[in-house]
Amino acid sequence: MENEQPSPRTSRSRSAVMAMLGALALLATASPADAPGTGGMIALPGGTYLAGERTGPAWDTITYNTVRPFLLDATEVTVAAYGACVAAGKCTPAPATVEWEAIGRSERTAWSAYCNRDRADRADHPVNCVDWNQATAYCAWAGKRLPSEEEWEWAARNAKQGTAYPWGNDHPGDRPCWSGEGSDVGKGNRASTCAVGTHAKSDSAAGVKDLAGNVWEWSSSATVVFADSRGRGGTPVKIARGGGWSDGDPRNVSAAVRFPDLPTRRSADLGFRCARTR
Repeated sequence: MENEQPSPRTSRSRSAVMAMLGALALLATASPADAPGTGGMIALPGGTYLAGERTGPAWDTITYNTVRPFLLDATEVTVAAYGACVAAGKCTPAPATVEWEAIGRSERTAWSAYCNRDRADRADHPVNCVDWNQATAYCAWAGKRLPSEEEWEWAARNAKQGTAYPWGNDHPGDRPCWSGEGSDVGKGNRASTCAVGTHAKSDSAAGVKDLAGNVWEWSSSATVVFADSRGRGGTPVKIARGGGWSDGDPRNVSAAVRFPDLPTRRSADLGFRCARTR
């Protein structure tokens, strides 16, 4: 396609051909705001909130966190948006396979079938099966960054309202794209990600979509797991938030739960969205 020359028999004018070539060049160098499927950004105020789980064994781990005003993508980054970054040569293609520590062959085969890759029929679904470095590279190309987990939780808790979920405190039910009790497709029947923004009842008060469910979302935040009682040793990991389409536990789609894992993890229920400092 790139090497085709205009035929003398074509009815297109030279100006029309040049316009078409210009449009193709624009796609290859697409700016973040113009990437298809980005869905815009939501301005969120800064403030202080009570982070962590309010009940249960983790109650004593809650802290007060303060965030500055920032912008957050209204939707998770889509297959189409990520594809624009790949076309621009700034992102590596979304993998066709999942990968995590100690995964078995049969497990890899089964879960890889749910990777959205560059499928045209999933253009408006969240890109998944991408690792932390791929998510970081996309956000950098877009002139943005990954949100910190504090920013993510602030958005999911509706800022100072401090809700348990983006929509409030009620059971998830049919609100998010998930597989739990009350899901719009029935408990345990979800077979893939959902098109972003199609579960409007799960929106936050500010209009941020799919913070709960669809895909877990990489954050910029890191921690260390498996350190000894003196903080020695351990494994550095990154934090993901929000729960995914395959989750059936309401706790997993709450604003409080953190999922630490190696930055090399690639999962069919793991994607990302970007943020920007105001």
